[in-house]
Amino acid sequence: MTGARPPMPTTTAHAIRLLLFQPTRRPEPVKGQTIETPWGKIRLWGRLGQAHADVLEAICFCREKRKDLEDGAIKLLVDPAEVRRRSRQDGTTLKRILLDLQQAVIEIIEPKHLACQGQLIGHIDFALRGDGSYITRQNPFGGERHLWSVTLGPVLTRLVQADVWVGYDPAPIARMRHGISQAIARHVLSHKTAPRGGWNLDGLIRAASGELNDQQLRDRRREIRADAEALAAIGVQIEGGRVSRRVEQNRDGVEQNRDGVEQNRDGVEQNRGAWSKTAALAGTRSDALQVHLQEHLPVARDGACQVLSAFASLRRGG
Repeated sequence: MTGARPPMPTTTAHAIRLLLFQPTRRPEPVKGQTIETPWGKIRLWGRLGQAHADVLEAICFCREKRKDLEDGAIKLLVDPAEVRRRSRQDGTTLKRILLDLQQAVIEIIEPKHLACQGQLIGHIDFALRGDGSYITRQNPFGGERHLWSVTLGPVLTRLVQADVWVGYDPAPIARMRHGISQAIARHVLSHKTAPRGGWNLDGLIRAASGELNDQQLRDRRREIRADAEALAAIGVQIEGGRVSRRVEQNRDGVEQNRDGVEQNRDGVEQNRGAWSKTAALAGTRSDALQVHLQEHLPVARDGACQVLSAFASLRRGG
């Protein structure tokens, strides 16, 4: 680390509740899928699941420096070895996930103050100093590795700038066996407080998955109970058909919006007016980018070359 980390959320409330990431570790690719939840509406092209959320959150959590560019973009200095450890991914799988994060296109339609279109990750390059030399880190068993300069895509940039921040260490969630357990853990942690009496388990499953038939619901309950110990380790308690949360101080020093959200007793609805924007962005909105999937893919392929090159260096450095 290069000292105290700059302000940056692990994720944001709408990044979790708009269901950008399928509640599984083996997501299926989708083309123009429209997803509506009580918190908004999106359209999605690509393949994003809970392992992708693990990696994206690890990048944000492990950032060593943050730079806000004049054009509004955000760059993070990241150690790829730390991302691998936090997300529990080997090199080959991590490479594929990073390509998916650069290629997937998301259009946020609602809420209006978050309306935008683009990718979550824009580019991954070798990080450079002002004099043009590479920023590297010594490996414990010899050699050195390049640090990465990660440029956030338009969608993640908009969420960081205008959404409610959520902070936690993503590593314990990455250790869970089942994607649905990860999805409900993220949903619970996106709330500052729990409803009286806890959440209804089936309501949480539907909030994280959408509508399911009876057999699918039974399967998801079984998977969640198999991860009950891992969930309890982060303060999410499963007791029969209810879910409660042991509230702790936000990790990583990230403070959520104090206005928070209001929930009903089942914990799956909220007052849409409870969201607050940052002072700098109050009363503003960005126009949605009028870009189709075909226009994004060439950019993603260029980014893929950069990621492949970065991984080659990482593997050589051990």
